[in-house]
Amino acid sequence: MSAIVGFDPIARAWVKDPGPGTNSSFAAAPALAGELLVDAAARRAVATDLGNITVREPGAVLRPRSAQDIAAMIRFCRTYGIPVSTRGQAHTTLGQGLSDGLVIENRYLNRIHSLGPDVAEVDAGIHWKDLVTAAFEHSPRLTPPAITGYTSLTVGGTLSVGGLGGLVGALRTGLQIDHVRELEVVTGTGEIERCSPEHRRDLFEAVLGGLGQFGVITKAVVELTPARERARTYVLEYTDNAAFFRDLRTLIERPAIDHVYCELYAPQSEPTHKLYATVFYDPATPPDDAVATAGLSTEPAVDDTTYLHYVFSIDRLVDGMRETVNWDRLLKPWYDVWLSGSVVEDYVAEVQSSLTARDIGPFGISLLYPQRRSRITRPLPPLPEPDGSDWVFVLDINTVSETADADPAFVEEMLDRNDRLLTQARKQYGAVLYPIGSLRMTGADWRAHFGDRWSALCEAKKRYDPGAILTPGPGIFDDE
Repeated sequence: MSAIVGFDPIARAWVKDPGPGTNSSFAAAPALAGELLVDAAARRAVATDLGNITVREPGAVLRPRSAQDIAAMIRFCRTYGIPVSTRGQAHTTLGQGLSDGLVIENRYLNRIHSLGPDVAEVDAGIHWKDLVTAAFEHSPRLTPPAITGYTSLTVGGTLSVGGLGGLVGALRTGLQIDHVRELEVVTGTGEIERCSPEHRRDLFEAVLGGLGQFGVITKAVVELTPARERARTYVLEYTDNAAFFRDLRTLIERPAIDHVYCELYAPQSEPTHKLYATVFYDPATPPDDAVATAGLSTEPAVDDTTYLHYVFSIDRLVDGMRETVNWDRLLKPWYDVWLSGSVVEDYVAEVQSSLTARDIGPFGISLLYPQRRSRITRPLPPLPEPDGSDWVFVLDINTVSETADADPAFVEEMLDRNDRLLTQARKQYGAVLYPIGSLRMTGADWRAHFGDRWSALCEAKKRYDPGAILTPGPGIFDDE
């Protein structure tokens, strides 16, 4: 590894240590407890994201040991106009977290500072999987109230987007950001701030779901709730869109059911829809299967596991594909939108009928997640306009290439498809982007996306990142 000792403001380049006895005229980098690296291997390792579509190699990589390291480097970068991005697990798919300046690898901040009885304070770089495991091993057993489908993501990363309750939550808990009590944030001016609904609320609300535009999350105080020991999942298969949605609407309103999510397949598949409805329980009080599944149009298969086995099911699937199909290098031009409950059935019927095997790929999947609107309490992320339904849904078309060296025309075809789908979904169905996918957004698109929040976000940008150095990848404020 090559350590950096400065930045040449004339050449606009980071400078390695030239060795003892050498005079240097460049600006000295601040002293750090962590590492600041410029070697080719470190830079290449953070030059793309999960999508493998956009490549942008940074000039330097920070592996921080503390928030103070991040603050010092942000102050330094602001002085010289160097863009800064934060990287957790890089699960965006079109370069949203990439930078040609400095990339901060937040996964090096990965401690649980305290845990229980109803909150945990954790570093932003810790994986949800590690927090879930530690909370479940606590006495009494605890769990975050909303848990992403894939749990090997960082806390800071999902809180910057919103954090869907993919396998836990959704029906009664809202998003992960709805269960944050307090944050430690390094702003774009290099200040370390604690913020919460009671203190620096404007910063707190801008950072949660704010796509890294206003500060770098370094710690979070997140809520915990009692955990059940087991999970029983009823798996139902369909070939009819209307029957699927009748049962889906029944189950999300049923008090006996704790969580629901769905898989969708291309129209030539059988089944075309699959619904997973889960009850969390302790062995002394098992669920009544007849009550849980009464009145449905098809008989379910039943999968009964421990709570942790259920929560980590997607992680096991992804880990298996890493070993067998080179998952991390496959191209992933994903499409992700919010839809109101009043239009989701019609939209799924229209879009799903247009999908082909190429639109999904042999290792991809389309997913549907219900969320109760009244439980989503933060100003961000934007949702579809209220229309009488208390439900909103995220639809994912998680396209994956068959090989890592797929024809470049494949990516362009899918990006064009995504742009076309979003334009039509906005116009006809009032859809709103969930910004983890591969959509080529302009400044005008972002203004429309944030709607009546736009002016407040511009003010927050001027206040907390006046140099406009943070997270340039999405291009949100490029026109401002």
